[in-house]
Amino acid sequence: MSLELFQLNNKVAIVTGAGKGIGRAIALGFAEAGADVVAVARTQSDVDEVASKVQAKGRRALAVSADVRNKSAVSNMVNKTLDKFGRIDILVNNAGTFIYSPVVEMTVEEWDSMFEANMKSVFLCCQAVAKPMIAQKSGCIVNVSSMAGIVPDPGRSAYSASKAGVNNFTRNLSLELASHNIRVNGIAPGLVLTPGISREVKQMRAKIPNFRTSVVDRVPLKRVGKPEEMVGAVIFLASEASSYITGITIEVCGGLLALMD
Repeated sequence: MSLELFQLNNKVAIVTGAGKGIGRAIALGFAEAGADVVAVARTQSDVDEVASKVQAKGRRALAVSADVRNKSAVSNMVNKTLDKFGRIDILVNNAGTFIYSPVVEMTVEEWDSMFEANMKSVFLCCQAVAKPMIAQKSGCIVNVSSMAGIVPDPGRSAYSASKAGVNNFTRNLSLELASHNIRVNGIAPGLVLTPGISREVKQMRAKIPNFRTSVVDRVPLKRVGKPEEMVGAVIFLASEASSYITGITIEVCGGLLALMD
């Protein structure tokens, strides 16, 4: 297999949640692979900084401040992308959030917030981007899920349920869009050291005795992941190297899945 199959030369990629963490790493990794990047997040200064780094790598960039839980904001994101680049080849749905809360303590607002951020945003972005992809008869969508959607974890029921929904949505959407030459896949990161995870770890350390033993040490590689370690799987799924793959979610979890029956 030629390594050129992993290149994204002249592809236009939208990455949500691109201001920090995994999304930022993906946006910059895409630029190195040859893609033009639309960096999307709620904080304009964050995506401006990412767009600047994309341009420094010799690629075109667009910074869009958008709350992807909002349909009109998503439509504006897509319209701005089409106005600047004329097409959309890749969508990475990375935006999301986390709340650690046992079910008996959880508020309805907390439950709703998980599904708004982690599932509704994926639906809205996929729906909006699928339309121009169908018109151009090509495209690739990668949804960033979580191992929490596969491996049960007390205190993360709402988050886990929302990410399990993303996994199943990915499979279903892949069937709906396959006839249009659009592939839909996902990755499920394990515990990855991002600003959001740092807040999560603080929450869990306060509530879980022996947090390191119960969470980190059960990972076979005995460490948390880095955002940059998620990039290779996403580039693979977004590139022609995976041209005969659709409807799967790759677990990028340090071997955690190997422990399951």
